[in-house]
Amino acid sequence: MVTSSGTFTLITTVIIGLFLEIIPLPDMLEWWRPSWLLLTVIYWTMALPTRVGIIWAWLMGLILDVSMGTHLGIHGSTFAITAYLVLNLNNRLRQFTLWQQSLFVVLLVGFDLVVSLWLENFIDYRYRPATYWLPMISSALIWPISFISLRHIRRNYRVQ
Repeated sequence: MVTSSGTFTLITTVIIGLFLEIIPLPDMLEWWRPSWLLLTVIYWTMALPTRVGIIWAWLMGLILDVSMGTHLGIHGSTFAITAYLVLNLNNRLRQFTLWQQSLFVVLLVGFDLVVSLWLENFIDYRYRPATYWLPMISSALIWPISFISLRHIRRNYRVQ
């Protein structure tokens, strides 16, 4: 069997993460939407730190900005900083259990939300209710499933 570089697989998982990020949900579930694309960026940065890094995360954030219609660069900036943190702590993160990684994901998604809120308020103030912070919880709860699924895809398609 020939091993491919897995670029198509990487792009496919990003498209799926973007799709899950922008698909409409019922109003009751909208606030609980996990940060799917950020979870995908975190996984690939952990799994392939020499291939997926800050520039890749920044591009994924810009794509999310364009898709969501937010101010250009907000998600790009937060995703790039998140990738930088994951790259610096990569060796430690790989030793954590999935639940310990979930706690770290709470911090990363919380950081993403805080910086996004700060940048949005710097540009144009908008009131955010307390439900703004719920994606931290849902992302942490979905992280083990996301991690196992993406690892399964990486191993089956031999992404290197």
